[in-house]
Amino acid sequence: MEIREPRRFVVLDFYRFVAALGVFVFHLKNIDKGISPVWNGSYGLFVDMFFILSGFVISYSYPSTSTGIRSYVRFLVRRIARIYPLHVLTLLAFLALACVGISGPTSHAGLPDFIYNAFLVQAWGVTDHLSFNSPAWSISAELFCYLLFPLLMLLAGSVSPLVLAMIVAVCYGILAHGHLPIWQDRSQMYGANFDYGMLRALPSFLNGILLTVLFRLSGDYRKKPVAIAGIALFAISVLILNAYAKPDLAIVLFSLAILVTAVGESAFARFPGSAWLGRLGNTSYAIYMIHELLLILLFKPAWTYLGLQPGLFPIFALVCCIVLTIVADITYSYIENPARKLINRLAPGDSKPSRAAIAEPLNLGESGQPANAG
Repeated sequence: MEIREPRRFVVLDFYRFVAALGVFVFHLKNIDKGISPVWNGSYGLFVDMFFILSGFVISYSYPSTSTGIRSYVRFLVRRIARIYPLHVLTLLAFLALACVGISGPTSHAGLPDFIYNAFLVQAWGVTDHLSFNSPAWSISAELFCYLLFPLLMLLAGSVSPLVLAMIVAVCYGILAHGHLPIWQDRSQMYGANFDYGMLRALPSFLNGILLTVLFRLSGDYRKKPVAIAGIALFAISVLILNAYAKPDLAIVLFSLAILVTAVGESAFARFPGSAWLGRLGNTSYAIYMIHELLLILLFKPAWTYLGLQPGLFPIFALVCCIVLTIVADITYSYIENPARKLINRLAPGDSKPSRAAIAEPLNLGESGQPANAG
């Protein structure tokens, strides 16, 4: 019996949604210094999961027959169509706030910062601070990986899975624990953003490509118990991430959860709620990109105006997550998706439809993120 691979990984889409909200809560808890330390988990590491998801879904959906400059240009146009419209919108929104004297987590909003953000290079070591919509640094890091994508795919196709796994492990080891002069602390990579955050994204993006290679070797193990095991692994990773700041452990758990879930994903092909999982996944990029705006304009003022106490933070966070998801869903439907379709018309056409044309890209963002980096 032939095994049908899913056109879209809806459960992984839902992971993106959860991770995007996790990053939001990671930032939301800073509204009051009295909020319980139980909320001080390492949910910022969800960004690294976005990078892994991006590498996995993009390499999975990229046709093996696509070669040459024309295919590369088509790939880049589609990736830019996915990430750029909403980035420009939020960048202009933060510029407007700066013009009226409203600052976010960072007060940096000068002309050089605007140029870096406009060209999405703010995470390439060109500056010493975050600026404007600070979460957009990870989109800058994603773009760096997109530019290197053909080389990464060439590498993955020219070595055995074992050798590729060793390369991924060495990349993590050197960048995260190699005492590199670009980072002061040993594990600084997992906290990098403006300070060469694109190098933080690189090993995880390549890790995602490795997971695609392993996925294609998974044979006929695509059963519902396998998918459930993947979901359990993801739940465990979320719980551990809330209690322990162990980046290397988080990477391993995320990778296992993504691979095992993907292997069993086809078991959910007829799952009644799959459409909703996909819809929630669609909101993840907008959640990631607009949450700082809503923090500044709505959530922080509401916390102060209502005079809420730290003990009410769980309920407040839940309400904020619901509001943010609704706004993100509207943003996706009326801004993000239409703009993407418009820009995609500029991409060089295929001689025949490819899986990349029908697969919903995973972007952070992909996070971001993104993680569906598409």
